[in-house]
Amino acid sequence: MACRYLTASFDDERQLVRTSVGWDYQMSTEGQPDYGAFMYQIREANKESENIIDFGCKTSNIICNTLFVTVFVGLSMAVPVAMVSVGVKYLEDCPKEPRIPIYLLVGGCFGMIKLLSTLWRNIQTRRYQDIEVVFDDHDSDGAFANTTYRTMDTILFLFLIGWQIAGTYWTLHIWTPHFEQLLHEPSNWCDKTVYMFTVYQLSGSYGVMVVFILVLFMLMCCQRCCYR
Repeated sequence: MACRYLTASFDDERQLVRTSVGWDYQMSTEGQPDYGAFMYQIREANKESENIIDFGCKTSNIICNTLFVTVFVGLSMAVPVAMVSVGVKYLEDCPKEPRIPIYLLVGGCFGMIKLLSTLWRNIQTRRYQDIEVVFDDHDSDGAFANTTYRTMDTILFLFLIGWQIAGTYWTLHIWTPHFEQLLHEPSNWCDKTVYMFTVYQLSGSYGVMVVFILVLFMLMCCQRCCYR
């Protein structure tokens, strides 16, 4: 009888603790504002990180999954669509550097794939609170999908970075070309629309990168200082 009583008490206590933990987690995820939940995740990432690089990767992932970034990614879909449109329309209108319209066309297509992938991932992450719920590591198919997604996403990201660097070189290589066709040099010109659009697109992309890096750096510095 004593053994049964102790067993029942232990089970009841364990169930009570489990219920309490689940309730606290639900309150922390539903009752806190987004800013509080965001800073809480940053602090937890700071505690769990092994080094500054690990913390930077975790912080970057947290930032990318925020509601602000999700909305920004959705609005940014207009950029690759415009790149494809301009690239197709002015494909033959930049003989000075014919690779500029190709850069817009290819970069716009793969950029749309990248943004759609990021948008889908962010929506799923916010819906299930954790990306690992979407890809169950205990399921072989889920693990395969998780590994495949991460690998393809990394390859696509590296390709876009390399493609943007190539587009930057092609654009700056003919800085301020003739915007109208010349009679004595029929190939020494580039349409003003396609060229200036490329310049603005590259400037905006690098601007977003700089802002993201600065925000990441400030968060890392603040959390590291507070943790110490």
